[in-house]
Amino acid sequence: MEWMKLRLILGVLLLSVFAAGGVQAQDSDDLSEMTLSDLLNLNVQSASKKVEPLSEAPVPITVITKEMIQAAGVRNVHEAVIMFVPGYTDVEDRNELNFAPRGIYASSQQKVLIMVNGHRINSRSYLTAMPDYGIALHNVERIEVLRGPGSSLYGNVALAGVINLITQKGKDLAGKSTMEVAGGNHGQRRLRFLTGDGGDNWDMLAWGQYYRAAGEIYELDGNEKYNTGKTGEIRIDGVDEQPSHDVGMTYKSGKMTLFAASRRSQWIEPYGSGNNPYDYESYRVFDEAGPGLGITHRHVGLTYEDEAGDGWNWSVNPYADTATISGILATNTGGGSSIHWQEEDIGLVAQVNKDYEAAGGTGTFLAGIQVDAFELTDSVLVGYSGHDYSTIDTTATQLLGTGSEAIYSAFFQAKHRFSDQFILNAGARYDLKNRKTLDNTTNLSPRLALIYLPDDTWEYKLSYSQSFVDAPYWYRYTTLSTFAGAESLEPELLDAIQLQVVWKSSDKRFRNATTIYHQNGKDLVSRQPVGPPFYTNTGKLTSIGLENEFGWVENKYQTFFNFQYYKAQDDEEYFRSDDKFDHVPQLTANVIFNYWFNKDLMMNLTLQHVGSQIFDDGSNNDVDVDAATTFNLGVRWNDIWNGMYLDARGYNITDAERYQGGQNNTQIPFRQAGAWYMAT
Repeated sequence: MEWMKLRLILGVLLLSVFAAGGVQAQDSDDLSEMTLSDLLNLNVQSASKKVEPLSEAPVPITVITKEMIQAAGVRNVHEAVIMFVPGYTDVEDRNELNFAPRGIYASSQQKVLIMVNGHRINSRSYLTAMPDYGIALHNVERIEVLRGPGSSLYGNVALAGVINLITQKGKDLAGKSTMEVAGGNHGQRRLRFLTGDGGDNWDMLAWGQYYRAAGEIYELDGNEKYNTGKTGEIRIDGVDEQPSHDVGMTYKSGKMTLFAASRRSQWIEPYGSGNNPYDYESYRVFDEAGPGLGITHRHVGLTYEDEAGDGWNWSVNPYADTATISGILATNTGGGSSIHWQEEDIGLVAQVNKDYEAAGGTGTFLAGIQVDAFELTDSVLVGYSGHDYSTIDTTATQLLGTGSEAIYSAFFQAKHRFSDQFILNAGARYDLKNRKTLDNTTNLSPRLALIYLPDDTWEYKLSYSQSFVDAPYWYRYTTLSTFAGAESLEPELLDAIQLQVVWKSSDKRFRNATTIYHQNGKDLVSRQPVGPPFYTNTGKLTSIGLENEFGWVENKYQTFFNFQYYKAQDDEEYFRSDDKFDHVPQLTANVIFNYWFNKDLMMNLTLQHVGSQIFDDGSNNDVDVDAATTFNLGVRWNDIWNGMYLDARGYNITDAERYQGGQNNTQIPFRQAGAWYMAT
């Protein structure tokens, strides 16, 4: 049945491109801002910590350009990776946006490292980086998504992947500024600005984004699929009380680059505890946050790069971050808990690199060290009873004990070119974690890749990599029993073998990349239904998968198509039913079609198919979750008058029903957003 649906999606794709092809033949003007040749000739920097052609990246990388983001009306990082990156699927959490790369997920987004210009966004105590409206996209030049283990260069957190947002250059804006005002149904309001300038030896970019939404209000009548017997109001995709924002800047002068940003992520929980509706409006606001979870980040980093002679280059990057996590965990009786904690982080990365020539070929050597330390400075737990504060913790019963931890790391990478056709990329990273209590933990994360480039048409890449992430401080030391793990939680481990074959047409109109992987996970931290401790190292996970990306770019239209299919092979206490992971569709597919009527007017149609899923209803009964297909439609009209433009979008325009589950009190599938509209 899933493959029948995939064939239907392929049919829609072919009809779309052939229909557009017939119109395109009438006018061959180059109207789209991006050609496939531009995409093929992209340089990336996330896979090797050094700029290199996409064709030479040692592991599968998906590149999402600013043109792709704008044309498809992508609203946040979560939407970008699920739409464009095969293997990334949506997964529900009670109060955060989350995704599952290749079936690996937790109750928060703690499995993938998210960075902006190489600066870590993930917190240290909770390890999360919420991929929501707290990370702006209108300032982005491209997003590089490294698929698979990423610890050989980035260490902790890069368990299942790396997402690096590369911002635009200020000089490309040439002193121009943009201001956007947007609104839509369900109380949506968004403000954005972007400005920048630059010269021969300097560059400046500044941006800002503000977003809030009351959320989609839905009334349960007792017959809700997968959650029968519940009545009351739920609020879907709400961002209120303290809205999300991202304000930041980059400034480059000579050999120095400064990055600074302030961001806020906020998400209203649709259900209270026990998957019950609750009265959102009745709760008192604590720390400007109602029921749900919010994280406020501050980032600053300074990078200095220079030459050291004899072909050596060096760089040093001191940085500092703060994070404040706060929210209210609601119940259907008006009670609950208000949580709040804050951390301060400081670190430094220093590295050297050198291009070399040898009898056996040429190459690049890179080595570096990193120190990353954080201190949890304070926390508080406040109890609710009948919507009023009832209890507060004491020093002895603090929500999260204060303390500090640090990671000391050393890494290297060697990229050796035997010839124009054969490249070997090898590297490793050693991490030593100084924990607050118990023994230190250590880990060695290796990577080895062989790249074969026989001609301009084909690419072959075979790689092995291993990664780790230490168990979050939050799970190891919280006194809130619902989230408690053990102080002795072990680091999570993941290794993967990946084979990628890329074909590009000689006329630069088509590109297809197929990836086959086999992965093994060990000691993954996930939530168990019985506890405390609820969070444990679950043991083992093994799966294989197929991922495919296809691009077809003509003068007046672009078509991007991707799909993924996996089979779960083995596990130990990781949520699996036969060959599926719970709440992870075995098949997903996306079709993104962009068409330009003229140089200023374009439209987008996006189809997203989420295959059927399975979950355990808590009584050892496997329950099937229906597949769903949604459609997005958008129109953009540039330069209407004096630089003004209009962008109108509809998301899930058929108001299709879709349900999604996950960990942490979302063992049942939650109802997802219906039809949403926004005009800018």
